[in-house]
Amino acid sequence: MIDVVFVPQRKISEDTCVLIDVLRATSVIVTALANGAVRVKPVLTVQQALKQKDADVLICGERKSVKPKGFDLGNSPLEYSKRAVEGKNIVLTTTNGTRAIGKIKCKRLYAASFLNLSAVVRKLELHDRVTIVCAGQKGRVALEDVLCAGAIVSMSRAERKTDSALMAESVWKSVGSIFKALSECQHGKELIEKGFSKDVEFCSKIDLYHLVPVFKDGAFSLDE
Repeated sequence: MIDVVFVPQRKISEDTCVLIDVLRATSVIVTALANGAVRVKPVLTVQQALKQKDADVLICGERKSVKPKGFDLGNSPLEYSKRAVEGKNIVLTTTNGTRAIGKIKCKRLYAASFLNLSAVVRKLELHDRVTIVCAGQKGRVALEDVLCAGAIVSMSRAERKTDSALMAESVWKSVGSIFKALSECQHGKELIEKGFSKDVEFCSKIDLYHLVPVFKDGAFSLDE
């Protein structure tokens, strides 16, 4: 069975979960690990992040979409090049994605985006029950996350789909251009207004990477 949670309002306790924050936390996590980062550790606050600064640690993330003072990198996946992150441990704090993680209690948690869509679908074939958790935007449903969830549902071989999964799948099937949809959604518009149009374009790309980050010992890595 496959289920979709549009906004994590309560604790989610399932065996296998997938976190989606297309704009931009999970896109950053996927990109960072693809370019050689060792781990990506999510934390809730800017203060918690800054306290973990070290030679091999990059402090990264955003508040109101921009990089906080004292941070090494913001929340743009385009910043996470091989040169910038290879061999580094990353501490990440964001407005929506890292907060959503705190509401998920499960045995296995994967990070998904359009950038690693097919790899996630293949990984989920190993599990009978899956809950996809959309991070949302400021406590409300975010179209970009629902679209990605719907793509996963549509591509999966799940015989049973909850109503919310069917709704997400329907939204996905109604969209022609991912980039257009992301550009027109609320968060996408906000990012474009702040100069991050290239991020929106990048985050709309499908299958740039063929890896699935897994959450283990408090951080995302490629080891399961």
